[in-house]
Amino acid sequence: MVGVSETNKEREQRRAALARFLSQQENADVAVKSLHRLPGGFSYQTWGAEVQWRARGGHHRLHVIVRQAPRGGILEPYDVLREFRILHALSSSAVPVPRPLWAEPTGEVLGTPFYVVERIRGRLLSPWQPPVEPRRREQIGSRFTDTLAALHRFDWEARGLGALGIPADRRDPAADEIARIREALDRVPLRPCPILREAVEWLDERRPPAPVLTLNHGDYRLANILWRKGEIAAVLDWERAHIGDPAADVAYTRLAGIAGWCAVRGELAKRYAEQSGVPLAPERIHFYTVLEQVKAALVGLAGLRAFADGRSADARLVAIGAAASGAIAAIRRQIGIAR
Repeated sequence: MVGVSETNKEREQRRAALARFLSQQENADVAVKSLHRLPGGFSYQTWGAEVQWRARGGHHRLHVIVRQAPRGGILEPYDVLREFRILHALSSSAVPVPRPLWAEPTGEVLGTPFYVVERIRGRLLSPWQPPVEPRRREQIGSRFTDTLAALHRFDWEARGLGALGIPADRRDPAADEIARIREALDRVPLRPCPILREAVEWLDERRPPAPVLTLNHGDYRLANILWRKGEIAAVLDWERAHIGDPAADVAYTRLAGIAGWCAVRGELAKRYAEQSGVPLAPERIHFYTVLEQVKAALVGLAGLRAFADGRSADARLVAIGAAASGAIAAIRRQIGIAR
């Protein structure tokens, strides 16, 4: 269970089970070495390992990341094949992502579903402390913006990602988002959330038409981007990706309490519009700022619910749940609720 320390025996059982699965996939004797849990991550459990095997007369050696769904968490239900397909579709695009290798969707091998990607060497930048040098900040902002524009230019239909779910009305993807939020409001909170319900009604009355549908990351921020030598090496964590209005991703970057200092606004917003071809009307950005705040609050409440129901022992979910109050306070300001 998430949040409970794993014994050496349990870790060895995990390593052996993973080795058997990979051996079946490659039809070879695959050795899994140096399996270790990586810190961080609230949605998936993340493991690092080295795998080696011989096949076709050659020796293969890879450093990999194993992302395993928890038994209870903030983004239920988990669908590892969905994220695996997204990575596969993007692997030959202008958006750098880890190379997907194997997926196990049944949970029969490690207890819950997982997938494996090649490990990308790079480092995460602090979302809360921008570089002192203006030139470095500008460089990061430009690369950050360019990659988001490249994602929103990506031809998701040609690459078979319509299976992610195309909005019923292509001009009104917000209607589908609001329907999902309403369902979550009935399922997730431990007690009534009248402010969130009022926010949903506010959103429903102001749904803006979308000029285009794009593949959205859903959690695009510095904390999910690896950098190497001043360039983006990989965009990580695609579990919230969906087909929708690209303004949602842009608005998300402006949620300073969630996304940090690097935001697509001002000159970077102009740069994004020029490169993506997507206009950024202020009313659409405001709408999706509120919608993304509502979704952020629901993610926090989902974590709190998973902990309270005993589906997770990860005490960090309590802190995430408490942080939902910050998103709710922001929603109050954005839509003018006085209480």
